[in-house]
Amino acid sequence: MPRSPVPGSRTARSRGCLADIDAGRAAIPEPWSSPACTVSLGEAADLDPAELAAAGGAAFAEGRPGDGLAPGPVLAALTEQAAEDMTALSDDALLGAASAARRLAARAEYMELKAVAEFGRRRAAACESAKADGARPGRRAGEFPGEELAFHQVSSDNAAYEKLAFAADLATRLPDTFAGLGAGRLDRYRALIIHRATISLSDAHAAVADQILAAAAPGLTYSELRAKAAALEMKLDPEGVKRRKEDARARHRRVEARREDSGNMAYGGRELGAEEALAARAAIDADAVALRNAGVEGSLRDLRVLAYLARLQAKDPLDGISPGGGLPREAQPRPDDQGGDDEEDEGRPGGGFGDGPAGPGTPAGGLAPR
Repeated sequence: MPRSPVPGSRTARSRGCLADIDAGRAAIPEPWSSPACTVSLGEAADLDPAELAAAGGAAFAEGRPGDGLAPGPVLAALTEQAAEDMTALSDDALLGAASAARRLAARAEYMELKAVAEFGRRRAAACESAKADGARPGRRAGEFPGEELAFHQVSSDNAAYEKLAFAADLATRLPDTFAGLGAGRLDRYRALIIHRATISLSDAHAAVADQILAAAAPGLTYSELRAKAAALEMKLDPEGVKRRKEDARARHRRVEARREDSGNMAYGGRELGAEEALAARAAIDADAVALRNAGVEGSLRDLRVLAYLARLQAKDPLDGISPGGGLPREAQPRPDDQGGDDEEDEGRPGGGFGDGPAGPGTPAGGLAPR
């Protein structure tokens, strides 16, 4: 036996309407059509739809519709279409497609950081409200946003708090940099360099630096942008730079060992004073030259390693080493193997040796000075 519809449900209302029409109590309604409209991808991007359709993978060649197109659904559709058969693209179109993918990635980073900034703002407001209501530390709503974010993004708490601080800074103090990221003109790492170079500046100085660095960043390598940002920071607030260095040495000065990606180990000091690091390097260089003069084989870089390890173990680098007893030739470095580059730095928040966590005591929504 069929079940009766729940009174008031859509099914009951439909049956009631049909019964009224059958009984002549209601007229059959007029056909209804929605005021729908269709917008093509070409129209959405202010491009000729016919040209866009005919372009295919060649849309990314220089001067074609996809070359320099802002990130969005149109660029995403063109990039996906090109990715279906990269072998059909010319070299010029391949490079254009790669650049398009980078712009889309920057836009995705922008959207993620915008969401993270709003999440952090809500948690900070909730924490302040709970504090005003007399809630005790450790029991306040919104008190641990980093732990929440870390759980959802499968990261460390320190990395999550750094991302919260990065996102909040972009959203509140670095509007030009944030806009550049959203438009695909800057990538995440360039935005991060600007953030780190302005974190200790006043809001007024940060606004000046934001305008200058965001405009220059698209045409600079990571190293060039880092150098320009450091010089600008020194020009705007030299005393602030000094305070930041002193604070970083007080909070994060340490000797650190970590595993290299190859499986070997790295060992060195962090947050050293410039004069201390330069003096230590000069001493190691002198030992390396002495080893070379004694006839020890190996490149100067290899001899620096021998001297460094010997000094760390309180040994004289020349003790027990006979001429010709250096590193074997097969261990010599390649000519182009001269240490880290920008891409390696990009993968490490510290931009060099080690990961440089924020450290204990980093406040919620705050980034420990580096």
